Amino acid sequence: MINAYRPESIDELLKILDQETCHIFAGGTDLMIRKRQWQGAERKFTQSVAYIIQLEELRGIWEDENFYEIGTLTTQTDIVESNLPEYIKEPYRLMSSPAIRNVATVGGNIVNAAAVADSLPILYALDAQVELMSIDGVRRIPVEDFVVGKYRTLRKDNELLTKVIVPKYEASGYFYKKLGQRKASILSKVSVFILYQKSDVRIAIGAINDTVIRSKSIEYAFMNDLNISDMMIGYQGLMSGKDDKRSTKNYRETVAINLIQNYLKEIVDEL
Repeated sequence: MINAYRPESIDELLKILDQETCHIFAGGTDLMIRKRQWQGAERKFTQSVAYIIQLEELRGIWEDENFYEIGTLTTQTDIVESNLPEYIKEPYRLMSSPAIRNVATVGGNIVNAAAVADSLPILYALDAQVELMSIDGVRRIPVEDFVVGKYRTLRKDNELLTKVIVPKYEASGYFYKKLGQRKASILSKVSVFILYQKSDVRIAIGAINDTVIRSKSIEYAFMNDLNISDMMIGYQGLMSGKDDKRSTKNYRETVAINLIQNYLKEIVDEL
């Protein structure tokens, strides 16, 4: 039997999740697509549904000296209209359409773990963590470890992603570019995020592999010799995408390499 729950508190929700495996429904913009039956508009849910959008304690942005903490129900629009640094806001500003950004949540885009999820490259680049809560307690996991594959994460059935913890970064500059089939509501063919300060550069590449490409060892080697050609060879060796309906593997990889290479040439004297 499929049930629908609308808990009035986090404690009530965690008790439900501990007793029954549920789809957790926040904004629903990813979940409704995932559950589509392509023969028609009907959505097929095989598990009970726990609605959480009413839990206001899961919404908000907080900061201290070292971190930003973003509640899982914070919407993409909330991010764009916040006082967060522009390099965090930029990917959210370019996601989908205004109507979807008004309801799509920060946590949902992470837990969905789509290969084309636009928020993941910036979170990888910033060494962000997610906080997971269950009746057994709380644990924190780096985002790059939490996402283990396309649509796969380390979240247990009885856990709720409650917030994202983002270390503060004094950026000298950043670059963000995503390419898609059209200008509005685009599904990324490739996305590149670059963040840098003196003696540090961070690069994350989305929508090529099943998970975001980021290599701290390649970044470290580049900072030792500033050899852009060697860095590009390193990234090419990490790319394992496939041709699909969005574009070819060769197109996405070539575009990503060219975007990174061209931007690094512009900033190399600042590193």
